Amino acid sequence: MSGLRDEIRAILREEIAALTTGAQVAPVPARERVQIATSADLNRFAQDLVARAAMPGFAEQVARGEISFELAAQRPVGGPIVRGVPKAAPDVLDKPLVTERDIAALSRGARTLRLGKSSRLTPLARDEARRRGIRIERSET
Repeated sequence: MSGLRDEIRAILREEIAALTTGAQVAPVPARERVQIATSADLNRFAQDLVARAAMPGFAEQVARGEISFELAAQRPVGGPIVRGVPKAAPDVLDKPLVTERDIAALSRGARTLRLGKSSRLTPLARDEARRRGIRIERSET
């Protein structure tokens, strides 16, 4: 048993020595600054990537992190980067008791329901809201 341990230790010493002496310094990734301010810039960048992907080794370099991209453009002031569908105002119910029928009567596109401070929800109404993906909010007033 002792001979086996000695053999394993010797192998480990050799492997560790090979790793430390033969260790190569990882290359510093090449950073390419990309200026994207418009959709046309984005399309040009995508077309450039597709053309460069045909070059031997380019895709592998990107996958290994040897080539990385850095956005040089600043976000335009006063507007979001991504524009989506504007959020609809939540439906409001200010009743003492909100039932399943009240939830079913909401529009199909309803995603948020604001209840009055003293309003209560029946268990069936809560289940129907959950089934339809309607978020319940409580009014502060």
